[in-house]
Amino acid sequence: MTAFHTIAIPHNDILQGSLTMDVFAADLWEVFQGRAPDEYQDPQLFFEKTYVTEGLKHLLDVVQKRLEGQGGGPVIQVQTPFGGGKTHALIAMFHNAHQWNADTAVLVGTVLNAEQDTLWGVLARQLTGTRSGFEGRTAPGREALRTLLASHQPLLILMDEVLAYVTKAAGVAVGKSHLAAQAQTFLQELTETVRTLEKVCLVVTLPSSLLEQYDENAERLFQQMQKVLGRMEKIYTPVQEQEISQVIRRRLFSRMDEAAARQVVERFTQYAEKENLIPPGLELSEYRERFLGSYPFLPDVIEALYHRWGSYTSFQRTRGVLRLLSLVIYNLQERNLPYITLADFDLADPEIRR
Repeated sequence: MTAFHTIAIPHNDILQGSLTMDVFAADLWEVFQGRAPDEYQDPQLFFEKTYVTEGLKHLLDVVQKRLEGQGGGPVIQVQTPFGGGKTHALIAMFHNAHQWNADTAVLVGTVLNAEQDTLWGVLARQLTGTRSGFEGRTAPGREALRTLLASHQPLLILMDEVLAYVTKAAGVAVGKSHLAAQAQTFLQELTETVRTLEKVCLVVTLPSSLLEQYDENAERLFQQMQKVLGRMEKIYTPVQEQEISQVIRRRLFSRMDEAAARQVVERFTQYAEKENLIPPGLELSEYRERFLGSYPFLPDVIEALYHRWGSYTSFQRTRGVLRLLSLVIYNLQERNLPYITLADFDLADPEIRR
């Protein structure tokens, strides 16, 4: 049978084995600063390697409508498990905002220093070049925010890892309270203000569970933030589980000979049916379609890595799967395998083993 890498042609960086884990770790702030890897910084390359899921397409449509004053949700929360595509979705919005002729403001909680930065101060500086009127450590109020945002419409505000900032801000005293309380107040003011402006959209990412939180205090802050944002937000999940195979294929392979892939899949499913290898509860036709979607990987490879391993909090799901599979492809490119199974993972290879 034909070798998988002549049917599913890997991207050059996969074949060269030049990828490291950080390449798969999307970073909105680095894109905003213009210093991210090309596959994130260059819009054309970014979308070439991005499978636009139904959820992401819908999310982009909603944001575009809002920025064009045609409705759409004013406040959007993007919510996925750890490593599930939150930041990737924000980068897609960031690149599209330029095509939509919209201003952008980017606030990333892991970057900001709570001792020096406030969310409102950073927002004002990005939009006007100065923090004038937003220098204090108390939330600025809706009128000041409305004046600031209204003059920069259409405006897309992207907020990533906000919980990280609020957690740090809990250690900064403001009078008899702390900066985290002011940050929560600001988020409420911001969501209420954005709702009154027809061409401003606020997109915030939060984890979909408490598995990513740092301690009990962070969990309490997370719940408070959910309550504040939940008053008027819509929650979107950019990647559905059934789409993960397409996400993986688009990122790892530059092109696919679909006819040749179908021949390999058809021969395997005939063999699997004869040997009674089809998983219980699955019809042959359903298994065939799953394999066509996951080729050159058997469906159980994706099932094991994304679903079973994805339940471990230390495994970063999509990016972890991509990194591991890129190593496996690099390791197997000289072998004449028609498809890849879990048994083909070479645990003697130190990188794969790690």
